[in-house]
Amino acid sequence: MQIQRRLIIALLMLFSPVMTVNAGAGENAAVDKPQILRQDSVTKGYQPLAVGEQSIAAAYLPQTLGTPRGAVLLLHDINEHIDSAAIGLLRRQLPSYGWNTLAIKIIRFSEANEEALADTETATAPTADAEVPAEADETPAPPVTEVEDAPAETPANESTDSAETTPPAEQTFTNITTAQRIDAALLKLQQEGHENIVLIGQGAGGQLALKTISETAVPIAALIMINTDELAEGMNITDVTIPMLEILGSRQQDNFKQAILKRQTQMKTEQRNNYHLRQITGADHYFSSVPQQLTNQVHGWLYKQLLDEEAER
Repeated sequence: MQIQRRLIIALLMLFSPVMTVNAGAGENAAVDKPQILRQDSVTKGYQPLAVGEQSIAAAYLPQTLGTPRGAVLLLHDINEHIDSAAIGLLRRQLPSYGWNTLAIKIIRFSEANEEALADTETATAPTADAEVPAEADETPAPPVTEVEDAPAETPANESTDSAETTPPAEQTFTNITTAQRIDAALLKLQQEGHENIVLIGQGAGGQLALKTISETAVPIAALIMINTDELAEGMNITDVTIPMLEILGSRQQDNFKQAILKRQTQMKTEQRNNYHLRQITGADHYFSSVPQQLTNQVHGWLYKQLLDEEAER
């Protein structure tokens, strides 16, 4: 028995280092093994929008109901993109209700910001805004590096020193302003023949939508502002005469709530019947917890304001 016990102990001691090494290798493999990260595909409906000789990032989805009801231009909030928060939800869901949706990339949200960035955009630029991965921030495309052509051979009767080389002309691009982006998008929808063109903006995008109403030559049927803070100086909501809806998430920050309720009071004081306010319970800035409620509110209001009236006529 003692011999057998000694033999078992010896065998354990012999294989113990091997087992330890293998166990360590397994741990290292688990640590070193790269994590498989979720890589979203390019935004559904991604379709660069031409603005003059250049193009910007945009996404277009046609209606899938079979009965076209109009087109919606969606303007995202600052530091966001065409597939984020409420804009992304509405962009993907409204087509099933008969609405064609178009979302465009906005880079500047104020005139001061636009002037400051215009000075920095004088180098060679890509022909279109960077493509937008779904549910991820945009990453600007790297500048295009141009390769100079090989210099022409120097004639035999001229010395190499006297040959002059002219550097290639730097290709510059014209700064695409926010107004030009929005105008190009609205013109696209108008040229497609949509009778009901709606502007929807979230946050700072809501202010851009409000500003566009008084600047564009394209007829706008309705305006929707989602969780939009206090308006910039010089902007007046009482100037809006078309049907207007403000949507407020109950979990939005207090300063947003106060700004929206202040506008509601102002419109009531002015006895403007074209203004409506809807609060969605449980919704924050992103509306991720109540996505269907947001879409139902938007479509239901639009249908009542635009389509019920058409049916009566």
